[in-house]
Amino acid sequence: MAVRDNQKTLHQQVETACKRFRPVMDVSETEKGHGRIETHRFQMFEKGMIVDSENSWAGLQSVVKIISTIKIRDKITIEECFYISSLDIGLPFNTYIREHWRVENNLHWTLDMVFREDEQRKRIKHAAENFSIIKKIALNLLKKDSGKESLRSK
Repeated sequence: MAVRDNQKTLHQQVETACKRFRPVMDVSETEKGHGRIETHRFQMFEKGMIVDSENSWAGLQSVVKIISTIKIRDKITIEECFYISSLDIGLPFNTYIREHWRVENNLHWTLDMVFREDEQRKRIKHAAENFSIIKKIALNLLKKDSGKESLRSK
């Protein structure tokens, strides 16, 4: 689970722990393509570094920090993300999270290309959420269609 800024206590504990302690696992991956170089550094820490006195995170086994460095021409962007996980230390968390990103990015890209989702401006009550669900159902139906047309043409 991603640790967000709106979870202030947990975010502070995880960030502080990652600064103070050495990671149990530290793996870097670099990808080149589309005019950019992306480096992702995955660091895994033991759960004992954060205080969970209320046992809010049952099954917590590890804390993960990902540092993403993206270079496009002369511009470099660095981002840090934190996660808590029920995975044991030593499992290939980097593989799991990258696969999740691929699925998410592919889905969002497809929804944007087929339904122009990024251009939508639905803000009344639950309209955006409702339409998102309907679009995902429609996308699944379009993918099952055996026609040769592109998804957008269908």
